[in-house]
Amino acid sequence: ARGVGAEVRVAIAMPRSAEIMVAFLAVMKAGGVYVPLDIEYPRDRLLYMLEDSCAQLLLTHSTVQPRLPIPDGLHVLAIDHTPLWSDHRDTAPNVALDGANLAYVIYTSGSTGMPKGVAVAHGPLVAHIIATGERYETGPTDCELHFMSFAFDGSHEGWMHPLINGASVLIRDDSLWLPEYTYEQMHRHHVTMAVFPPVYLQQLAEHAERDGNPPNVRVYCFGGDAVAQASYDLAWRALKPTYLFNG
Repeated sequence: ARGVGAEVRVAIAMPRSAEIMVAFLAVMKAGGVYVPLDIEYPRDRLLYMLEDSCAQLLLTHSTVQPRLPIPDGLHVLAIDHTPLWSDHRDTAPNVALDGANLAYVIYTSGSTGMPKGVAVAHGPLVAHIIATGERYETGPTDCELHFMSFAFDGSHEGWMHPLINGASVLIRDDSLWLPEYTYEQMHRHHVTMAVFPPVYLQQLAEHAERDGNPPNVRVYCFGGDAVAQASYDLAWRALKPTYLFNG
């Protein structure tokens, strides 16, 4: 587990793929606390987060590592360098944790100053994830499109709650997804749940109104900005969801 245990902070700065979710789970399985970093952030912002979080290990990818500021004393593991970890056991370590132990640390946007780290413990996290699955009525036939940055707090329910309910997760990659492309991918992969910024959701609704064949997404969630009544009504009318949540 590379010395990772209860309350040990592990920063994760990786491209958007299934591997980043494996990294999150690996840190939690080892009992540690993951700190998600958006690789598109400026170097000074990333350096501040790495130092402020007191991260002892950084999980990254060799394609990303040269772009990252590495504080003195921070151990780095590029997960695609398999010889570095291939000789380690493939069974989960036996770790004693309780609900008060931290699961992850997320940073605020810093819009009113420096970003602030917010620590989330396992107990509240589990309660929230279970409640989300119950509210969304999530089941094995569902597929959630994970669209938001992993450095955004609300994004973590977007992969955790589908997995614990047997559903699948479609992860947007690091490329720019125009609304038309997202619309196509939701059709192609039979997405049933998705979370978007309000403006993006409106653009999807406008495209759906022109197309007349919305994807079979039963749950849309949006948040972060105020939504005009006209935009809200358009989303109901054009996208035809079962639920439309302001999260």
